Amino acid sequence: MKTYQPYRYQLRRSLFISTILPVFLVILLGLVSFYTLYIWVEHRHIHQHLHEAQHDLAHTENQIKTTLQTEKSTLQQLDLSKKSDVTTFKRLLLELVHQQPGTVYYVVDNGKTSITNNYEKKDVHQLYLMHQQHIQLLHESVTLSFYFAQTPHMEEIQDRYGHTTLFLDRFDNILYSNSEHFHVDDTFPPPPFGFISERIQLNDKGEQMVQFKDIHDALEDGLRLLAIISIAFVLLMIFGFMNAHRMAKRQTRDIELMIDRINQAQRRELGAYQPLGQPSELEDINTYIYELVESNETLIHSIEQTEQQLRKIQLKEIERQFQPHFLFNTMQTIQYLITLSPRQAQKVVQQLSQMLRYILRVKTDKVPLKEELAYIQKYVTIQNIRFDDSMTLNVDMDKHLENEPIRKMMIHPLIENAIKHGRESEPLIITVRIKQTAQFLRIFVHDNGIGMTVDRRAQVRQMLQENVFDTPHLGLNHLNHKVQIQYGERARLRIFSAYQQGTLIAFQLPREEQTDV
Repeated sequence: MKTYQPYRYQLRRSLFISTILPVFLVILLGLVSFYTLYIWVEHRHIHQHLHEAQHDLAHTENQIKTTLQTEKSTLQQLDLSKKSDVTTFKRLLLELVHQQPGTVYYVVDNGKTSITNNYEKKDVHQLYLMHQQHIQLLHESVTLSFYFAQTPHMEEIQDRYGHTTLFLDRFDNILYSNSEHFHVDDTFPPPPFGFISERIQLNDKGEQMVQFKDIHDALEDGLRLLAIISIAFVLLMIFGFMNAHRMAKRQTRDIELMIDRINQAQRRELGAYQPLGQPSELEDINTYIYELVESNETLIHSIEQTEQQLRKIQLKEIERQFQPHFLFNTMQTIQYLITLSPRQAQKVVQQLSQMLRYILRVKTDKVPLKEELAYIQKYVTIQNIRFDDSMTLNVDMDKHLENEPIRKMMIHPLIENAIKHGRESEPLIITVRIKQTAQFLRIFVHDNGIGMTVDRRAQVRQMLQENVFDTPHLGLNHLNHKVQIQYGERARLRIFSAYQQGTLIAFQLPREEQTDV
């Protein structure tokens, strides 16, 4: 439950205003102002010293780079296999590091031996790497590294201002320290309360320079004085504060409860009516919330039921128009066969009865794909009897899709359309290809009929968008509107055709477990 704080704050604020003496406020404000100014001044000093130290490091690094660039031609003539050249190299590097204001170690490494002024045998890899450069000598290339160890300026900052300076790598391991309390290769813990600190990035490797100062001594004196004032303040305030807190909590409990119930109502999770804990005028608001939510839920259910009824009416109207269209075509076939071949007519009647049983089965409108395809096969069988076996139906479908659910009469209109509009080519070959993805069932029906001209194809595509109750074209139009009602905009029906090259109808349906309809 979200706490309704402002009302409680108002009660507490009234208590503070009426009980805190002006003298206490003046003393408290003076103390706070003094320490605020003190901390601000120390922050300024740390900021200034930090950037001065950064400037010194940058100056030293630039001087090293400049000297190495100036002596580049001299270095390229040196051969470290000669003692005289080694001495020359050492003298040049010693002059360079002695020009710096602090202690800098150099290390020359050619992969086999190294030259250094690190006579104290310190682990330079634990120090701050100021500069590293590959130097080309006469017969070889060496790596020249400069490590920062100490500077008098930072020692002076520690002695004069008490500012501790540390260099840290990206893992907060100490690379340099001007304080005896921190040692190289230790891990630096973040300064706790009572320290003023600031840090600055040194390079792209994540190494940083940190300066901080311990202000505990200054704080302790102020805290003693503040403690005395606070004790007097607490003794005067504690009784009244407890009473105010108790009263504020009691008064705001019902407000918080109503806010929580409003939030539940927004999520449609509000249960049965429950009165507030304390009888008050707020109970009228609580009752109104429940009445409003109940009215809103009733309206929502009414809208949902209306939408469902409208959807059922639309589907039934489509099926009412669709089934007579199919029966009319089939009865024409039976009429044609009765006089020519009664046995064939009997076979058609048997096939038709099985098909009608499939269509009129009302237990469910979802069937396995294999049943829908069996229905289509019976339909093609009837048409073949009528048209002298001039049609061939091919089905390309993986066996594991046989039990994939699909709504009845989804594929039949595509087959009927192929027979009705593509039969000028003899023999007529209809291929049904069914593929499955994670979210969709894709059905492709191709025939080798006469196809469509560009104008006719555009006309058919336009017909798909016409009102289902206004167009005389039942098949594809009704099918398209039916799937739009059942599946929504995720269903797709596309027509591809070229004159004298056949027609392909691509039909995409969301898989039954993927749709909310």
